Amino acid sequence: MAGLTEIEKVVIEQRCARLVHQFALYNDASDYEPMVAMFTEDAVFGRPTQPDQPMVGRQTILEQFKKRPARTLCHLMVNVVITPQSATTARGECYVLLYSGPPREPGVNDPAKADPNAMMGGFKDRFVKVGDDWLFAERRGFLTLATAPG
Repeated sequence: MAGLTEIEKVVIEQRCARLVHQFALYNDASDYEPMVAMFTEDAVFGRPTQPDQPMVGRQTILEQFKKRPARTLCHLMVNVVITPQSATTARGECYVLLYSGPPREPGVNDPAKADPNAMMGGFKDRFVKVGDDWLFAERRGFLTLATAPG
């Protein structure tokens, strides 16, 4: 962080934290093209449920997300901490609480019924600045807790 002003640090933290939150919103909406556009071309992404099977490359990440079965998702991103390392690199960590359920019926405003299982995990992120944009260069998920139907 040497050489960065406090304002530069805050801007980097805000821009990277926005990526974390926007990722969740796009993912929950199954809007994968803009979600994957937040990654570098050669990015590495490991799902929290499959941390040892990372996907490499923007196109591969997009293809894998498009293969997922339809379902209702709600990712709650919390404890987001971004650490600027330079004017063009930063690291981050956050927790994610994931609720899921069956797909919502089109035109029905009632909420989907959540599955009894919820997962708590997180991501360790590496961000890079490409041109004027901050992007995920690496996003590695992990799980810490899971609920079980009782």
